[in-house]
Amino acid sequence: MINTKNSLFVVICFTLTFVTSACASENTQLSKIINDSLNNKSVTEHRTQLHKIVKWPDSCNKTFTYPSSGVVFYRINSDSYILQVSCTYGAYQGMSLFYKVKTPSGTVRHEALKLPKSYSDSKGATEIWGNVLTNSTAKSFSVLNLYSGFGHCGKLTTYDLTNTMPKIISQRSQEDCEKSLSVKDPEKWPLVKK
Repeated sequence: MINTKNSLFVVICFTLTFVTSACASENTQLSKIINDSLNNKSVTEHRTQLHKIVKWPDSCNKTFTYPSSGVVFYRINSDSYILQVSCTYGAYQGMSLFYKVKTPSGTVRHEALKLPKSYSDSKGATEIWGNVLTNSTAKSFSVLNLYSGFGHCGKLTTYDLTNTMPKIISQRSQEDCEKSLSVKDPEKWPLVKK
């Protein structure tokens, strides 16, 4: 005669062991990918592995060509990161999706990061054209969206990352690509008023 209590206990233990093992494997894999990215050692296989974990839209992979992995992590603190997933490199800048990835206590949590395009944008966008600037830090994140390959017009937006939803700290804009050929330093473009 089969003891249903023991059988149920065995099934529950097996399931918990399997799930715990799968989560531990995912965490180990993610930790390696993050470390490789932070050390500029990201490889194309990382994109496939991360896609299984973060599950960004397949359309992003369809438009991406592979001279690199197209994934970059930016450290916010010891267990929080911004993940940039390039969908296309474009002619001189790409379009990317951004995610906040947290790894507290060995668990993995992620959410799409919605970056406002202007001060009045209350919803934000998950798809952003532009380049992340190297001066991005744990508290602020800067994206330069060029309108021309000459680099003399576009928008430079700096975001505050300390809140639940990013908000714009400052935005500089040089809209007229015809009249602004001499001003190539985005830090000198006119400030956009709130």
